[in-house]
Amino acid sequence: MEINRNTIIKNLVKKHPETLSVFRKYNLVIAGGVRGPNEPLAFFSKAHEVDYEEIAKELREAIEKGVDDNAEPIVLVEDKVYARFVKTAILITLTVGVTFGAAILTYIGAKGSFQSAIAFHPIVQAHGHAQLFGWVGLCIIGFAYYIVPRIKNTELKHRELTTTSYWLMVTGIVIRIFAQPYANEMTNILLPISGMFEFAGVITFAYIIFSTVFSSKEEIAIYDKFIKVGVLWFVVCSLINFFMDVYMFFTNSHEIPRAFYSSFVHMFLLGFVFMFIFAVNIRTVYAFLDVKKPSPTAVNTTFWLLNLIIPFYFITNILSYQFPFLLKASYFTIYVVAFSILTFVYGIRIFERSTRELDDVVMDRSYAKTIRAAYVWLIIGVLILGAKPFLGAFSEAQYLFHGAANHALAVGFVTMMIIGYASKLVPTFRGVNMYSVRLSDMTFILINLGCFLRVSTQIMIGLSGDFYYSLIGFSGWIEFAAIGMFGYNIWKSINAEEEDEEEPKERLREITKDTKIYDAIDQYPETLDVFLEFGFKQLSNPVARKTIAKVFTIEQATKMHPVEISDLLKALNEKIPKV
Repeated sequence: MEINRNTIIKNLVKKHPETLSVFRKYNLVIAGGVRGPNEPLAFFSKAHEVDYEEIAKELREAIEKGVDDNAEPIVLVEDKVYARFVKTAILITLTVGVTFGAAILTYIGAKGSFQSAIAFHPIVQAHGHAQLFGWVGLCIIGFAYYIVPRIKNTELKHRELTTTSYWLMVTGIVIRIFAQPYANEMTNILLPISGMFEFAGVITFAYIIFSTVFSSKEEIAIYDKFIKVGVLWFVVCSLINFFMDVYMFFTNSHEIPRAFYSSFVHMFLLGFVFMFIFAVNIRTVYAFLDVKKPSPTAVNTTFWLLNLIIPFYFITNILSYQFPFLLKASYFTIYVVAFSILTFVYGIRIFERSTRELDDVVMDRSYAKTIRAAYVWLIIGVLILGAKPFLGAFSEAQYLFHGAANHALAVGFVTMMIIGYASKLVPTFRGVNMYSVRLSDMTFILINLGCFLRVSTQIMIGLSGDFYYSLIGFSGWIEFAAIGMFGYNIWKSINAEEEDEEEPKERLREITKDTKIYDAIDQYPETLDVFLEFGFKQLSNPVARKTIAKVFTIEQATKMHPVEISDLLKALNEKIPKV
């Protein structure tokens, strides 16, 4: 098997098991199904900061040497530690999270007033909890258990406790989202119990992640501090969450004071969620989007500014309702938060021109637009938040702008980042292709449409009046459809069986007009470059190469995409080694 920049690692490992000794050096043995990730070698090299020429040379030498009978056999065991967390997160958001939110928005739209939802505020907060701890929290926990050991080149410590953390979190989340809306003097004891379960789950998660990070012998990287501080913020937020549950118990209430809860949501997002997303972005986004590595100065500036300002942001925004003289201080913290986040966007180089290092690498990059769009929504959310000081203090317009900013940050940035990264990482984890690229594209369109409708109409209501209420109710159901498509797509990808490559009955000695496109590319991967040069761009999609390429002969393909068949066959046959 020829090794080139587009060589798929799982296919290489299958045909040449002796290459595992090389990949073991780069901690790939336990990643990507049972044979390795479904990734081109050049992409893997950049993503793992490995010199392509060096690893390609080592792989060729390993193949020439062959299997060493005296070598210790390497047992590949697939790691699906993330799966139950991600699946449960999908179930929670599609039953309680986004569903409750969509229903409440529909009611608000029908009544023509956001104030009409005051009576349902305990349900609104239960919806928020399901989204924060259930959807976002479980997704990050699950992916952290898989990603952190790999980027730190170590094993996941205390793996047996991951099941404990799962059940503690899920039990606490389920109790909270069902107990809060219906709490009374008899049942509100369930609220602090739920907080205790969640706090215990977060502490268990923190213990596992810290043990894993500190066991690593790798040098401390710039993203390490984001991971560590993100875990600490998660612990702090879960502790505050427990005290909020205790407050509701002792006051016989089933609603957290809105000023406090709103500030808590931002602490959760800025302290825990953003820190983890930023850490993963620092480590991977330059390879995923083929851009330059992040700027250390900008990234470090964001880290210190954001973490120093979060406590002041939390306190001043709570107290400004009772002490209006603190308004200016709260506005100042908003601008510091905005500046620190925009600095990160600049430093991560998300919108810079490609380095073009991976232009020749053929792979599915449908996730890239979702990651970039998430950063667009992050900028929009920060700008809307920054507009609050220019509106009347505690006015309806300021309230609506605040809600629009929350949605841009929570759905536009966080949820789209989860969708984008899951669409890239889960197929890599499993060593398969994404179940449906078409569903991924539909998800992208609908989540952006729903988020745009919600954010824009909420702003326009604050500026212009009631007309836009007729539109806002649709936004939630559009987002529900988008997340439903994503959930189905990623669920099927998690459960997909690793595909075995079909072996042709006879080795091709010559490519003719009757040769199936799939057989030509399968036996001689270098012919893919020829097809692309002749304009068959759809073959750049791995899914297309496994579907339509199996159906069409070269002659049939040239009838749909007119090229001179003799020239194409000549170029293809020149790629076949002469025996």
